[in-house]
Amino acid sequence: MRKKVKKVVQKNYRKEIDPLKINMARIFFCLSAILWFAYGVYIYYDMAVVNGNTRSADVVTLFIFVDAGLLLFSGIKFGKPAKWIYYFALSVAVFNTLLTLLNILDLYFLVCFILDLLILWAIIPLRKKYFLNS
Repeated sequence: MRKKVKKVVQKNYRKEIDPLKINMARIFFCLSAILWFAYGVYIYYDMAVVNGNTRSADVVTLFIFVDAGLLLFSGIKFGKPAKWIYYFALSVAVFNTLLTLLNILDLYFLVCFILDLLILWAIIPLRKKYFLNS
């Protein structure tokens, strides 16, 4: 007698990426961008208006606004499955995490550091979506 062999159908897990994970990463990016933009406004007010140190306030605020803009751009573009978008978002998140880690003694930077870790936690498992042919 022959035994009936069940055919095992393997699911292709690469195509079954939960859109909730992508949206969660995008929300974390946008939330981080809003926090950094608010910090840039605060630091400019504190340095330029209160202390009268306009030149260094301009440089620091420009740096913070560029960082906030890169985070916002990553949050907007992260839903599209392209390799450069994944690399760009990952590099922005790692760069921002390292910069936040340098000043982690302040409560604000601790919150931003935890948010950056959440961003990394959300985007690293999504590598499969961006590298289907690999």
